Amino acid sequence: MFRKVFLTYLAILAPAMAGFAFLAARAVRGRVLEEVAIRLDSELEVLGSAIGAGLSPADLQKVIRDLGRKGEVRFTVIDADGRVLADSQADAGEMGNQNDRLEVRQARRAGRGCQIHYSEALRLEMMYFARPLKDEKREGIVLRCALPLREVDRELRALYAALATIFLVLAAAGMGVAWFLARWISAPLREIRRAAEVIAAGDFARRAPLASRDEIGGVAAALNRMAEELSSRLDRLREERSRLEAVLAGMREGVVAVDRWGGILHVNRAARDLLGLSGEVTGLRAGEVLRFPALEEALRRVLEGGDPAKVVLEDGPRALEIVVDPVAGGRGAVLVARDVTEERRYDRLRKEFVANVSHELRTPLTLIRGYVETLREGALEDRERAAGFLETIEKNVRRLGAVVEDLLELSRLESGEPLLKLRPVRPRALLEKVREDFRPLAEKKRQTLSVVSDPDLPPFQADPDFLERALRNLVDNAVKYVQEGGAITLGAGAEEGRVVFKVIDNGPGIPRADLPRIFERFYRVDKSRSRELGGTGLGLAIVKHIAQLHGGDVAVESEPGSGCVFTIRLPRR
Repeated sequence: MFRKVFLTYLAILAPAMAGFAFLAARAVRGRVLEEVAIRLDSELEVLGSAIGAGLSPADLQKVIRDLGRKGEVRFTVIDADGRVLADSQADAGEMGNQNDRLEVRQARRAGRGCQIHYSEALRLEMMYFARPLKDEKREGIVLRCALPLREVDRELRALYAALATIFLVLAAAGMGVAWFLARWISAPLREIRRAAEVIAAGDFARRAPLASRDEIGGVAAALNRMAEELSSRLDRLREERSRLEAVLAGMREGVVAVDRWGGILHVNRAARDLLGLSGEVTGLRAGEVLRFPALEEALRRVLEGGDPAKVVLEDGPRALEIVVDPVAGGRGAVLVARDVTEERRYDRLRKEFVANVSHELRTPLTLIRGYVETLREGALEDRERAAGFLETIEKNVRRLGAVVEDLLELSRLESGEPLLKLRPVRPRALLEKVREDFRPLAEKKRQTLSVVSDPDLPPFQADPDFLERALRNLVDNAVKYVQEGGAITLGAGAEEGRVVFKVIDNGPGIPRADLPRIFERFYRVDKSRSRELGGTGLGLAIVKHIAQLHGGDVAVESEPGSGCVFTIRLPRR
């Protein structure tokens, strides 16, 4: 800015000074030549007075030469025909007709004439001044005088040198003033520029100085207002971005934002976990990072202007559902990934549950309907067969009732309603009660049913009815599946601030592959034997829900041929 302002001042000042110098020199030269013309006019007045009437050419020549010796002025007398009658510096006879000279014609026409031209006789540039002689007896005679301009030129050169010196001084002063003005104007602009650079770098606390109230001050004020507004807007954007990042980070769904060219703009933590992304992926193309061809193809179609797409990917044991939606205006796309493994598992379990319930209900109903039809067709008259049929019908009715009762109980436990009625429960007393209830069945199979409990274990808060139901289900399974002569142990103890119940048997055990699903509804390790023993397949599911309802959990440890250990852990209240 300083250079522009300074050069602008110089561009204005230099032509102005040069023009002024030219005009001044021209005016001085004109004034000097005017003074010379006045002097020559005075010389002609003296010449006219000195020429007497009736002078002979020789006397006229002598008078003119005498006058010419007194100075550098050349005098010439010209008659009406243009012949030179006398000349102070040249031979009159050798001089040609002078009527063609411009100053002579001007003098005859206007009473005086003044011209500057080169004298061939004297070989000098001279100023000629002519006027008619004021003598009625000598009409047509023109007096002319001339002065060499070398002295005038010498004086003018000295004057021009003085003017040049003055103009140089003025020019230097003007340049100094221009430099000062340029500095004075550009200094606040430099400050504004530095402030703008600092603001552009992100320091919105910087302010431009307000040195004046002129246009430059207005620019500084506008810059300061812009910095305040930018700072405020960036703060709002940071807050919104922080909120958005917090929301995205807290989402269980994975979110990946890409631009119109497929470059990754943002990835939240869930997307990294679900899609197996590691390291810095922002800025990379999605095709370089995503390892699922079906997902890459869906993203390509969406970015090319297609409709939203949904892709379900099988990633090992996990199932991912990814929805790809285009951003309005074709500016990119957003991928939302969701782990649907549990949903698929629950869907499979639901289908299995429906199938199992249908099967559990259909089998006894089919038997009942078949035996009823047999009785109607005449078997009722055969008392021995009819008694067996009725016993089978009763057995299947009881089985249907047990299934329905367990389903209702399981539904009640899963309802989320406040079902617990907490009361002090003594662990050993509860185990003794369960043992006494199952003693007859255990003795029938010659099984040993024992209780092992810490005698100092204090009471704790629990729902005794629900807890007894859970323990009964575990003991019932043990009595059913443990071989004759086996041993079943009921235990209670304390472990890390929790009350622990255990049902231990030395039965056939459970295969390791079945352990993860043992607490699922209607899941049986040996389906045929379970139905023969009258199990509904819901007992262990009920145990799990009772433990969870108390804020605890249930677990099983088993090896085929080594028996099972079922453990219920409940918090001590």
